[in-house]
Amino acid sequence: MPQEYDRDEFDDIADQGGPVGVHRTPIPWWGRVLPPLFAFIAAGLIAYLVAVMLWNSGQGSDEPEPAATVTTTPTAEATASPEPSGSATPSAEPSASASTSAEPSETPSEEPEPVINYDAQVHVRNGAGISGLAGEQQAILEDAGFTNIEANNIAAGNIPGGANVVTYGDETLADTAQEVADALGIDAISGDGTPGGAEIEVLLATNPGN
Repeated sequence: MPQEYDRDEFDDIADQGGPVGVHRTPIPWWGRVLPPLFAFIAAGLIAYLVAVMLWNSGQGSDEPEPAATVTTTPTAEATASPEPSGSATPSAEPSASASTSAEPSETPSEEPEPVINYDAQVHVRNGAGISGLAGEQQAILEDAGFTNIEANNIAAGNIPGGANVVTYGDETLADTAQEVADALGIDAISGDGTPGGAEIEVLLATNPGN
């Protein structure tokens, strides 16, 4: 004889019907279709947002370059081209004439700097018969910077014209002879050579300081 048990919750479930045991409840059709559909839509939305962000960032980096080229080039060409075409021809001619007229006025005033050889051989020769005159003139030349000076005598008859003169033979010593004459206060200078054979000779017929 079967044993009887008190009624419990499992007896209530058995009375409701349906599968009994480990069988799963069947999944409805929308439960299988909606999850993949939502995943596809979400992926498409994310891809769209990424594409929009990349497009906007690319356009932002290119915006400054067109703005700079549009504003500068037209204004520079429009303002610069008309003016030189009318003013270049008249302004060039006066400037050329001015430069040519200025050149002749500057050339005569430009003189080469004198070339003075303070080591040149200078003989101061006394033909005035005044004792110590040649030595006095030698001291003046030494104070002026000349270093190779000798004092001696000369016959008065060997002095051309019987007047004080500074003589030299080499044309390269012309400036040096002029410097000697200026230092002693002698006006006459001769480039026909020296009677004693020195490079420069000061022939004294009188005292240059008187």
